[in-house]
Amino acid sequence: MRVKSKWHKNQVKTIEDIGGAMAFICWRITKNHLEDLLNEGFVIEKEQVFDVIKEYLCFLIQCVDRLVFKTLSTEQRQELIIKLARQSAFYYQENKEDRIGEGNHWKTFIRIYNQRSLDYSDYKFIDNEPDYHFLRYFSEKVKIAMTDVDEKWIVQQMIEIQAPKAFEKISASVADLVSVDSIVSKGQQVKKKDNKVARSKRPSTRSDLQ
Repeated sequence: MRVKSKWHKNQVKTIEDIGGAMAFICWRITKNHLEDLLNEGFVIEKEQVFDVIKEYLCFLIQCVDRLVFKTLSTEQRQELIIKLARQSAFYYQENKEDRIGEGNHWKTFIRIYNQRSLDYSDYKFIDNEPDYHFLRYFSEKVKIAMTDVDEKWIVQQMIEIQAPKAFEKISASVADLVSVDSIVSKGQQVKKKDNKVARSKRPSTRSDLQ
């Protein structure tokens, strides 16, 4: 699957377009970071992979929510985060079914996401970046998701390297995806299409043809 992470600035995009693209980017960042952790020698067992994935996706979605605060209206922001969370849950369901087996993984993800959303609300962004406590909370959740053998080192690795790197990636992507000429809801786009007059039915602007 290919999803553009940057559009021409004079384009009109829907919240659904942006949410779908961001969900894919969040998934790609998470996948790359899993590979980073494994390459660094951290032990992540088969079941634990998806526990780590959950924490990464929740962290990234919360970062997106904070980053678009000044760019989108409250309604647009809510619509975006709902789309992003649901699409992330779909990726989680699809991949866990393939790797682990059938189950209501979508519901499990949404339940954890809702809890993490409440928890992250206690932490701040300062100068448009997550503060230490925000990063620490994420890191502690990743530690719980992994094996005991790595608990001495994983928090430091996450706070100092992985979490800032993940934030840098999602921050750049958010900036690119929302820097278009206009952002509309799906309903606004449908209404605009319904009201659009076909070119063949438009009155001529040439005076000699009136």
